[in-house]
Amino acid sequence: MSQGKTSRYIKYAIGEIILVVIGILIALQINNWNQNRKRLKQEQVLLVQIRDEMLSQYGDVHYDLEMLRMAERSHFKIVDHMNENLPYRDSLCFYYSLLKIDEYIYPNDGVYSKIQNVGLDIIRNDALRNGIQNLYETDFPRISKEKSFHPDISEFLNDYYSDNFQPNTNYNISFTLKFPADSIAGVKYNETTAHYPDEFDLDGRTRSFTMGYVPLDYEALKTDNKFTMLLDQVDIYRAYKILRYERAQRSIKQLVRAIDSTLSK
Repeated sequence: MSQGKTSRYIKYAIGEIILVVIGILIALQINNWNQNRKRLKQEQVLLVQIRDEMLSQYGDVHYDLEMLRMAERSHFKIVDHMNENLPYRDSLCFYYSLLKIDEYIYPNDGVYSKIQNVGLDIIRNDALRNGIQNLYETDFPRISKEKSFHPDISEFLNDYYSDNFQPNTNYNISFTLKFPADSIAGVKYNETTAHYPDEFDLDGRTRSFTMGYVPLDYEALKTDNKFTMLLDQVDIYRAYKILRYERAQRSIKQLVRAIDSTLSK
């Protein structure tokens, strides 16, 4: 009888242990489910935020890229004019000004820093996670001033311009810059224009301003080997920057589409 009771007790104890283990496993499963649900919600919130951050940055990327392309077109207008030995014309002063322009972004990475603090693996999609990481850690730094691989074009030409050009003060010639329209994820960047000369009000007075640089000696400039060398070097710098801006622009568009696709699932 004692042996029978002991046997039943052992079976009972084993059953109790099994029930406790099952309960623990169920509790762990529920806890894991809750944690996964919270991480999924956190991922969605962060994706929405970084999408907005990229869209905000896209406006600067679009504007800067168009300015660099204008500078590139100005470069070849000047080179063609020199190679064809054409006489000076007033509108060239605007192209000399655009030639000297350089652009950089000042990236806002607040949300990306937040994602880094949480852990990049919060983004489950490998391709999306790697794309965001490449954009913020490779593409953006290469078009920001602090980490650019090449010198600032404006600074690079400063000394030569100081010695060989003077600011344009002729308000009778006009020039218009046109920025093409663009759109991304329903956000539209309308076509805009900038006119020169222009004016603005300051302290109750109307102030006029224009742009442009006029050569001190155009004929000498056309045959100046130093200027030709500077033009060639600047063209290399600018071509590189345009490629990097185009890469960043494509990456933002692709990532925003990928985020929209992920959030819609």
